[in-house]
Amino acid sequence: MHWIFVCACRYQLIRVHPKSLGENYKWLDMFEDTDVVLFSVALTDYDEYTVDSNGVATNKILAAKHLFQNIFTHRVFSNTKFLLILTKFDLFEEKIEQVPLTQCEWFWDFNPVISHNHKTAGIGKSTNHPPLAQRAFQYIGMKFKSWFNSLTGRKLFVSLVTGLEPATVDEALRYGREVMVWEKWDPSLINEKSEITSTTFDASYE
Repeated sequence: MHWIFVCACRYQLIRVHPKSLGENYKWLDMFEDTDVVLFSVALTDYDEYTVDSNGVATNKILAAKHLFQNIFTHRVFSNTKFLLILTKFDLFEEKIEQVPLTQCEWFWDFNPVISHNHKTAGIGKSTNHPPLAQRAFQYIGMKFKSWFNSLTGRKLFVSLVTGLEPATVDEALRYGREVMVWEKWDPSLINEKSEITSTTFDASYE
């Protein structure tokens, strides 16, 4: 267990191994007063697998999706806001150039139109042809948002973290604090901040 202090806000990080969760997730009752839940998923997991005690292999993205669903559909979080943080974007940029996103069956319909100069378009630079990794991030974010809404009728907030850029971690935590104080969704905020947010991506989609 670790404590992090940022801008007078106190964050308690508790790591729980999936095998210790149990089928009923009774431990979630301890978080009934939670305002916002931050759930992280590694973008690079789309072609990786985890093997259970019975030798059954499951795609890591699908395993995370299953765990996430068991958490956000729990009665304790019926009125709680959720922020999905997609991590390891720096490694994802390299991997997706070599390994197609469709390696994960949930992303079977990802088929972007790729520009010949997409590899030279830097993140945050104005271009009509966003890089492949950026398109994939937007696609994954919207995939999670649509799925989340279909099960809860609520909005899922999404942010990005690049492992080698601490500023993106700060941005995700700042966004989490903003989500925490939003009692109602103000449509005017859509123009000010995308529901899928990252300071490095805003310029490319304006």
